[in-house]
Amino acid sequence: MRRVGFSPPLTQRDDPAIVALSNQNRLDNVHQTFHSPPVMQTPARLHRAYVVNRSHNRPPLSEKLREREDAIIANTQALMASFAGDHFTIGGIALALGMSPATIRQHFVDVDSILAEILARHLRGISRAIGKIPQDHPNRRAAARAVYFEATRTGWGAFTDPHLLLIQALHTLPEDLAKPIEGMHQMIGEALAGEQADFVLTLLDSPRLQPAQIEAKLAGVPTPAAPRAAPAKPAAPKAPAPTPAPTLHKPHKREWKLARRLKAAAKQQARAGPPKLPP
Repeated sequence: MRRVGFSPPLTQRDDPAIVALSNQNRLDNVHQTFHSPPVMQTPARLHRAYVVNRSHNRPPLSEKLREREDAIIANTQALMASFAGDHFTIGGIALALGMSPATIRQHFVDVDSILAEILARHLRGISRAIGKIPQDHPNRRAAARAVYFEATRTGWGAFTDPHLLLIQALHTLPEDLAKPIEGMHQMIGEALAGEQADFVLTLLDSPRLQPAQIEAKLAGVPTPAAPRAAPAKPAAPKAPAPTPAPTLHKPHKREWKLARRLKAAAKQQARAGPPKLPP
């Protein structure tokens, strides 16, 4: 049976030398493909990205495929957050989800692609929630920080599964997947605190701080000094308070009686005259 692509042209097919050379070239190519050590192995996700970009877009997913992709994301993020120390593979995830590896690879090429999609969806959800805050809000950044805190915590205050993976597993992603995620996170931080983005993200991603404590720490962040106001004029000295008048001593009742007796004795002595001397 003739092999398409390896046979010599029709005009040279009867020449034994040409046929021998063609066969030798085929053997050399096969040997080089399967026996030579690879100089550089490009990740499969980049191969897929190249094909998607070459076709100008990813084929649209049907509703059934979209639901299956959402289920893969939801179950895998719960699996990774619950068993953070394990080494995950496509085969292991497929076994846990009750799917075939080929089914998962139809949506994601490798485990890093799944993790990157989990983190990207999480950050896009936070961005949409912050975007719903009115632009004329009196304290929009504080409101945005409250939205961020609520979107990254469960009802009892623990981190949600995707946010736990953002904190613990972002550094494990390859550079081509980690950089876009880090850029999205930084843009959210700038919406929360402007130039203090790194500081506020460190506070908000701390497992022990509550919103009130975070706002108190942010209140202590030094801000640019405001222009000094002109010194106030010294106040006029206050007039001294008036000295209270001395209170007079009110005589006691016994003192009044003693004074009347002395006065009566003096009158009686004045009527009697000077005392007479004895002869």
